[in-house]
Amino acid sequence: MSATAAAPAPSVAAVVAATTAAQVAGAMGAAVFPVIAPELARTLGVQASLIGYQMSLIYGAALLGSMLFTWMVARYGGCRTTQIGMACCMVGLAAGFHASVAALVVTSVFIGVAMSINLPAAAHLLFRFSPPQHRNFIFSLKQTGVPLAWALMALVAPAITLTWGWRWALALVLLSALATLLALQLVRERWDDDRRPDLPVRARVFEGVRLVWRLPALRWLGVAAFGMAFVQLCVSTFTVIMLVEEAEYTLIEAGLMLSVAQIFGVLGRIAWGWLADRTGDSLRVLQWLTGGMLLCCAVIAFLRPDWPVPLTALLFAVFGATAIGWNGLYTAEVARRSPPGEISIATGGAMVWNFAGILAGPTAFTLVYALLGSYAWTYGAMAVMVAVIFLALHAARRAERGET
Repeated sequence: MSATAAAPAPSVAAVVAATTAAQVAGAMGAAVFPVIAPELARTLGVQASLIGYQMSLIYGAALLGSMLFTWMVARYGGCRTTQIGMACCMVGLAAGFHASVAALVVTSVFIGVAMSINLPAAAHLLFRFSPPQHRNFIFSLKQTGVPLAWALMALVAPAITLTWGWRWALALVLLSALATLLALQLVRERWDDDRRPDLPVRARVFEGVRLVWRLPALRWLGVAAFGMAFVQLCVSTFTVIMLVEEAEYTLIEAGLMLSVAQIFGVLGRIAWGWLADRTGDSLRVLQWLTGGMLLCCAVIAFLRPDWPVPLTALLFAVFGATAIGWNGLYTAEVARRSPPGEISIATGGAMVWNFAGILAGPTAFTLVYALLGSYAWTYGAMAVMVAVIFLALHAARRAERGET
């Protein structure tokens, strides 16, 4: 028996810690830009609201990457694929140091590609090494990496930007990705002992998409994920700008309020994962979250500068817990419903819906804002998308019971 075969399986805690750290580093690559948008826009001489187009470009690249790179996990292993994602993130951030629109296009593409290959890699590792009875909680715990990254950027990036300049905020994210890449090398051989280097390098563009579409429950879950991702990225992308321009907050104050939403997104993901494991009904929990999103969209439409700070904080806490708290339940449900041996392929296909919502959300928000002239009213208009989410989840429940 080889040394690799005789090695003990890694602990669940180690795998969760590693995949979460990688997700934090990758997500910070996207999260840093909305937080520094007012200062970066001044440097480039453009409107801050155009950040919506950059976020759509990032997630458009992620969408394409989810279709092109599904083969990587099986060939290289989940750990090596994650390292490749960290390297892509670093290249993108390095390009971003050059203050130009063209450089930010390159940055956005590389960051999007990094995100697209990190998610299936993490799902593969977590499903392989986690006990089935705790998967909702474990996947939700790992998914805290995204709001944690946004919270960290919301807390530290404004101060760094105002003190030393926005390039230093990018440098912090680049160093985080580098540290994660190097740390993963220590466990790569043991964690990737299931890799198949003999597999051909080929882009099976629509394999994951076809797999998800073929299974009715996954299909409707994908539609719901489109809407939930749409709402989530609008909350994350436009909160700072809205509070600065319409509620008379400073950049640092607005960043702190965004961090409230992201921190409660972290707490929500953990709580919802625990609740889904206890109830055994992830779809029902997702429907409860949809109700919370609808309430927040209705309330935020009336946001004014004279609102008490605690009331605004409460609103964004609930918005964060609901609109940012759903991802772990979704990825765990996709992994659970995937055919044996095809988790990374199904996850890649499912993430196409996720990234499509993120791609559409900021751009649609920017266009609606141009018509309404109010960020708060535009948030209120998102109630239409929340209704779509609820209907899709209802259809997923019916498909689960065979009532397709």
